[in-house]
Amino acid sequence: MADDLHMNPLTGHREFDGLIADFAELREHDEMEVARAAIWEQYGVEGAVFISDMASFSSTSRKIGVCHFLKMIHRTRQIIAPLIAANNGLLIKCDADNCYAFFEHADDAIQASFDVNAELFRHNEDFGIAEQIYLSVGIDYGRVLLIGDIDFFGDPVNTASKLGEDLAIKAETLVTKRAIDHSTFEIPETAERMVARISEIEIKYVRLPMTEIDWDKQA
Repeated sequence: MADDLHMNPLTGHREFDGLIADFAELREHDEMEVARAAIWEQYGVEGAVFISDMASFSSTSRKIGVCHFLKMIHRTRQIIAPLIAANNGLLIKCDADNCYAFFEHADDAIQASFDVNAELFRHNEDFGIAEQIYLSVGIDYGRVLLIGDIDFFGDPVNTASKLGEDLAIKAETLVTKRAIDHSTFEIPETAERMVARISEIEIKYVRLPMTEIDWDKQA
């Protein structure tokens, strides 16, 4: 990952927030367009967005208790972080049971989802049902505003979030067609091609369910 994607967290967000605050004060169309272009010039990058969500977190934490799942969130982050880095990704943040990462290449994001789920399958063998962890993952590709290694914004972030949090089930990765188009990944014949409409936006994506058999083949 390029060095210029990293910055001091406080300085990075303060500068970005200042630009947005200035943009919010503008009223003239031409001035707004100039400011918008300047923001994208400084912070705009193209790449893949990876967002994971712990399956059944809300319902199960209500039954067992939030402390139990805070422990599981901690374990999940310990697994995800090194695998994101190993696949040339940037772990942007973890918020509750979600993890957000950016990759310059869609192939790396897809491979990271494989590796994370493979490690979770192995990890789960050592625990009972109540301690097992399953993730759903959404991946999209496009231009985002990347504030160093601390936050990002843009349509791919929104889409990956919808896929990972709302549409994917446990141990499943949903990858948008545009992410597939920017990768060398060969879609298995058994993969389902899907179309969803969310808030009047059409999302074309592929379902990649993960099974232990799949991981044996990957090894």
